Amino acid sequence: MKWPIGALAVAGLAAGTVAARRKSAEPDRWLGVTVNLPPDEVENDPRLREAFATLAEDAETRLRPAPGGRGTELAAKPLQPPASGLGGAARRLAGRDPRQPVRSALRDIKSVLETGEVLRTDAPTTGKPTPGGMLVRLATRRAGGEGRL
Repeated sequence: MKWPIGALAVAGLAAGTVAARRKSAEPDRWLGVTVNLPPDEVENDPRLREAFATLAEDAETRLRPAPGGRGTELAAKPLQPPASGLGGAARRLAGRDPRQPVRSALRDIKSVLETGEVLRTDAPTTGKPTPGGMLVRLATRRAGGEGRL
């Protein structure tokens, strides 16, 4: 099927506009998690104060009730803006994006407050280094810093 040049230009312009809008909003973006506990219980927990104290040099933090009374939102905004363009993508893939340790810390705080310990995934169980196993290891390692695959 042949696409008309005008349709391709419109699609490219729309994608570029969305990407530009996302990039411009990215530096001020708060990263957050929702803890399934009431705000007063979370606020008075000494483990939260310790965790937020360790994040203080990397990010600004805040705590507020989650919408609909469904727990507590913990949020952090990295103080160092992420790099953009190809350099930013390379830093992100290499695990040197300033947002990655903040995301990891928020997930760890959520885990400790809800379960009492930091939960980690098990290592892949493949015995031989196969191409498929290599992809699983890469995705698992990336998910640790990103919070998603």
